[in-house]
Amino acid sequence: MHKERAKAAHAFMSGIIERHGPRLPGSEASRKAAEELRAAAAEAGDEAGVQEFRLSPGAFFGYLKAMIAAYAVAALFLAPAPWLSFVLLALGAAALVLEFFLYREFLDPVFPKARGVNVWASLEPSGPVERQLVVSGHHDSAPIFNFFVDRPELYSRRVYGAMGAYAAFLVGSLVVAVAVPSIVFRAVIAAAFALGFMLVAPLWRFVAKEGTPGAGDNLAASVAALEILREFRSRRDAGKGLKGTRVVFASFDAEEAGLRGARAWAEANLPADVPTYAYNMDCIYTTDEARFLSTDINGSVTMSAPLASACSAIAAELGATVPVMPIAFLAGGTDAAELAKRGAKATTLIAMPWSNDDRSPSYHTPDDVPAAVGLPALELAIDVGVRLAERLDSGELTV
Repeated sequence: MHKERAKAAHAFMSGIIERHGPRLPGSEASRKAAEELRAAAAEAGDEAGVQEFRLSPGAFFGYLKAMIAAYAVAALFLAPAPWLSFVLLALGAAALVLEFFLYREFLDPVFPKARGVNVWASLEPSGPVERQLVVSGHHDSAPIFNFFVDRPELYSRRVYGAMGAYAAFLVGSLVVAVAVPSIVFRAVIAAAFALGFMLVAPLWRFVAKEGTPGAGDNLAASVAALEILREFRSRRDAGKGLKGTRVVFASFDAEEAGLRGARAWAEANLPADVPTYAYNMDCIYTTDEARFLSTDINGSVTMSAPLASACSAIAAELGATVPVMPIAFLAGGTDAAELAKRGAKATTLIAMPWSNDDRSPSYHTPDDVPAAVGLPALELAIDVGVRLAERLDSGELTV
């Protein structure tokens, strides 16, 4: 339905990437991309704004180095001080659980700070505001995952092997502390666990310092959200705008640093004085294995299953099969989770395979270039967002 808007979105995305390249969270390139998005959205919206926030970009993946350091020191101290080893390993495990499993800001105080930028624009309806629909993506790009570039077929073995070795040492250190009084036996056990360091140590280079071009993940979503805003501005200018639904375009920074940008925006803007719906988009590559999320952040956040189902039904009307699914465990999280935690009825459209073994070969690699983003996926993302706004505004859809 919106082929021309999909083409325009793809062209704008390509231009931003050509001008600014990779856009790591809190970087100057990310801020410049955000400014281009803000300027474009300001032309379509009634009001536009910039939100700056502080973040620690290295903290989110910092749990990896914390775990490696904890493992190494714990192996040295297992014989003379097993309780110290257990405590160190437990702290490393806590960093993993809080930073990655739950996306909590645990290590942030000890990492250098940077300035992130969220941008937004709102378009008012012709009548009183009865509800608002936030359409969103994120403009920062991910660091390259070396494990996805170097022998990607070994990704699961490397990760699960490292995590298994760490878990075994954590449990083993507690057993040693409680039940092995002989320092000689402790030394023998420590030597055995030290061998496991060969499995854990490669995690040190899991994340590269360089960023990806970030086309499908996730500039494509931000430009799709912009086109949804533009569509309703065009309709309003023609006297056919929404009657009671405010449309809010939002593009977040620092999604790739643990959703820090969406969290800052949600804390500042939600809950709102009207019911809020959130249609977030992420990894817009292909329609073949798209899905709408019913849970987020490794399954720890419940999304709006009715909203996801409504979006799935809209996609079916458009000729696409897009089921509702929970996010895969260890797949991470999306910005919609932060809006859901602040009371919005939210879902995310994911347009790529989302298991650890079947993800897009472009995901978090240098190959995440504009050519990896299919026009049908962009068109679907725009079409669903437009129809969702229409259904909410007409009262046909109540979730």
